[in-house]
This record gives sequence, C-alpha cells and structure tokens, in this order.
Amino acid sequence: MSKPDTRQIGRILLDMGVLKQSQLQAALGEQRRNGGRLGEILCERGVVTSEDLSRGVALQKGLEWVSSEGLQADAEAVSLLDAATARAFGVLPLGIAKGKLRLAVADADSLPLLGDLEGMTGHPVEPLLADPSALTQAVEDAYRTREEAVEAIADTEAGESAPIVRLLESILARAVRDAAADVHFEPYQGEFRVRMRVDGVLYEIDPPPAHLAPALISRIKVMANLDISETRMPQDGRIEMLVDGNPIDLRVSTVPIQGGESVVLRILDRRSLKLNLADLGLQPDEMEQMESLVRLPNGIVLVTGPTGSGKTTTLYSLLQSINHPDLKILTVEDPVEYDLDGIVQVPVNEAIGVNYARVLRTMLRQDPDVILVGEIRDPETAKIAVEAALTGHLVLSTLHTNDAPSTVTRMVDLGVEPFLLAATLEGVVAQRLVRCVCTNCSESYTPDSDLLEKSGCSKDEGFARGAGCEKCHHTGFAGRTAIYEILPVDDGIRRHFLEDSSTTSLRGLARKRKMRTLRERGIELASQGKASLEEILRETQGEAD
Repeated sequence: MSKPDTRQIGRILLDMGVLKQSQLQAALGEQRRNGGRLGEILCERGVVTSEDLSRGVALQKGLEWVSSEGLQADAEAVSLLDAATARAFGVLPLGIAKGKLRLAVADADSLPLLGDLEGMTGHPVEPLLADPSALTQAVEDAYRTREEAVEAIADTEAGESAPIVRLLESILARAVRDAAADVHFEPYQGEFRVRMRVDGVLYEIDPPPAHLAPALISRIKVMANLDISETRMPQDGRIEMLVDGNPIDLRVSTVPIQGGESVVLRILDRRSLKLNLADLGLQPDEMEQMESLVRLPNGIVLVTGPTGSGKTTTLYSLLQSINHPDLKILTVEDPVEYDLDGIVQVPVNEAIGVNYARVLRTMLRQDPDVILVGEIRDPETAKIAVEAALTGHLVLSTLHTNDAPSTVTRMVDLGVEPFLLAATLEGVVAQRLVRCVCTNCSESYTPDSDLLEKSGCSKDEGFARGAGCEKCHHTGFAGRTAIYEILPVDDGIRRHFLEDSSTTSLRGLARKRKMRTLRERGIELASQGKASLEEILRETQGEAD
C-alpha cells in the first residue's frame, strides 16, 4: 500500500481527466439536495465509469488498482477460499507473493473485515482494488473454472469407459425406476458401498470401484452447489435434474465419516406422489371419516406414526381435497417437500431462529382458514396450535406416537391443558406403511401356528407371500400401502379424557366405540393376500398380542 491521497474524490477524478468541472458541480448540487455518495452519483449520471471511479478510490486510499484484464486468479490462491465466502466478501484471491495473499476487493470500505479472511486462509492479506462489476464476473469465472477442473479430474479417475457423470446418472436412473426413496453413498477404508431404500428397506447394489468414491461424491457436491473443499463439516443442498426425461428433486445431505464423506440423496419424484385420498388405501368408511375431519371449520386434526410412515402424504392429500379458491391454506414445514399449487408454504429454518412456533404466530396474521403444521414437537408449538384452533382455524399436524389413543396423552405431556384439548381436538389418525406382496410372484401359504395364534386368524384364510422374482429384486414385496387407525373425538371421548387421559383408558373406550386398530386393519389386508402376516405383526408390534 502507498500513502493515501488526501484529496476529495471529485478533485482526483478531475485531475485524472475523466471528469469536467461542470459535471462535478452538477453532481455536488444533487448530493446537497438528495444526499448519497458523490462517486455513486457520478456513475449514475453516466459522467464517469465504475472503472474510473474504482481507480480514483484506489489512489485516494493508497491501494494498488487492478484492471479487469489483471483479474487472473491463481488456482492455488482460489483453493484457499470457498466460493460462498468470496461472493459474500466481494473478493478474489489472485495469488501469493512474498508470503502475502494478493486479494482483489470491490469496496475499499470493507478493508477492516479482511482480518477475518487472514484467519480463514492462513495468510496475511494484501488488498488490491478492482471495479466491482469486473470483480463479480471474475469471481464467477474463477470458481466455475475450479469446479470444472474438479469434474475433469473426477472423469479422468473414472476412466474413459465410465465417466463419473454417466456413472452417477446411471445410478440415479436406476433408483428412480426402482421407486427408491433414498440413495446412500458410503465410502469406507478400501470399500465403497452404494445402497437404495425401496419400500422402506435398504438393499445394496453393485458398487463402483472404491477409488472412485471421492470423485463421485465431489460430482454430487458440485451439482448441489456445495463447497467441495469442505470435508470436515456436514452440508445440505438440493439438485434439480432430469432422469429419463422427467424432472426430479434430490435433497442432498453430506456428513464426514472415517473413510471420507457419506452422502445421502433423498429422491422427490412428483410422479410417485399420490395426492388423492382415494389412492391412499382407505376403506369406504375410513374415507368418509377422513373427509368429514378435513371439512371441519375449526379444531385440530392430528396424524401420528413413526418417521417414514407416510404422514406427509396423508396430510398433503387432505389439503388437496379441500384446495379450492374460497379457502386460504397455509403450511409451515421442515422442509417443504413438494410444491402445492394454490397453497402458501413456508419453510422452517432453525439456523436463523425461524422455528415452527415463530412461523405459526406470524401465519395467524395472514388470515388463513386452514393451517398445516409439519410437526408439533415442543410445548410452544402445541400451545399456539391450540390457540389457532380456538380462534376459528382448522389445524392439521403430526405427532410421533404409536397409536391414536396415546396422542391425547402426548399432547397433555406437551403442556396442553386437558380442558383446552377437549375443546379443540377433533380427530386423530394413526398410520403405518406396510409392504405389499409382489403380485408377480405371489403364492398361497399357511403361516406358522404361533403367527396365527398372535393374529387370531385361522389357517383357512387367504394368506399369501412373494416367492421372490426379478421384478421385486427377490424380496417378495413390491410397493407399499398404508393402514390406518382413525379416532374421531366426540363428546363422550372428550368427557372421558377430562376425567382420565391415560392411554390405556382411552384405548379401551375407543375399542368400545368400534375403532378399528392398526393391527386389525393390517390383518384384514393379510387375510386378503395383499400383505404378509409377518409384516403386519412386525409393524404393529406395539399393540397387545
């Protein structure tokens, strides 16, 4: 850095010969009237260029100035700083000279912040001033070149016969064709495992050679706009791509492990999402109950079950059934999984304090008729959901409980007063996803006597199992369906849980009210040959045998 120039920027630009006195006086007059920076006013009036201004500011601050042609970044220097940080600070690492990192900056006022970059890069910084627009373009060019270089290295490692790009595309195409929900890339010492989750179960596919793991994972991170140089911290991203000509969303999650980085891709295929109540496997009486619940003017309707039991699909289907112009429907989700036309969807962002409770309070000021809360997970969210229901809104949400009766106990445990719950809770739907017997290899069989005893069935019912075939990857199962346990909350149940909100007591009353349990509904499917009895008993093992 040279000695700063004490002259005003207007005088410097005059002496540089890029500005006339009359132009300066007109700009000064505008500054007196409206305020603002003189340099910006001159640029807006078109009397000097942004490049001229940055040259003048460089003289004033005693900084070296670098032209657009001089913004040639050294690959080693670029590797010291990730793209997101370079864009956020408005800087470009040009190279290292005499132990210092030569750093082009767009704004001289940002110089006090450069100390943070010294800590990030491990080098003392020598700032150079550049035209902001030229620098922005140079940053994009430099980091795009770096990403392309990483991809080229990945392709080279993969070999000419199977480039990384085509390898990844083939894995994803297979996953989509097999209706996989997730793809797991797991590198270990000397081993690389790739697994897919189909119908809730993971199975391994023939893995690529272990030495391709870093290149394949780098390719995924580039596509998800993640920092490929950061391998010590978890990262999350998103990829939008075409697979077999169809648009697919991929949610990307990376986490560092002993052998490198484990990556999970969650596949969100709009074609596989059924948003019609008639497609959910509901019986006619269940359909009638669900439709009556979602058409209530106010109250709380809860859908319960473990992670991956299809609660989101059920809620989306309920919303879609009432998605009409005369209703305003808002959702708060973590994350928003699918875009629903005509519905306002708000994502949760815990990292910046945008949690369920905070968003829900804001949503109440948006004049909604129906509110979907992705999950009631804490006392504050439960309290606000009750408040919303009391003030004339229909609230749909989820809880993690084993069955419908235990939901009441869980809400009380979250701090909701029983009398408030009695005033607002309208219905609870518990559900599970169970695998269907593959219709291509289905065969009749008689379950073991202990299974028959547990289920209360006779051996003469129409049980079936899959023998295993190519279509079902020799698992005997193809596709899944939901089983439901629906508990409408009437006045009798309200009076009961005001006196005794224990799960056992409520379950007994619900059974007297002819509530069909998850196990009973599942056994019906098994006796029709649509699901295996073993599968049903395993998925409903929390119920009394």
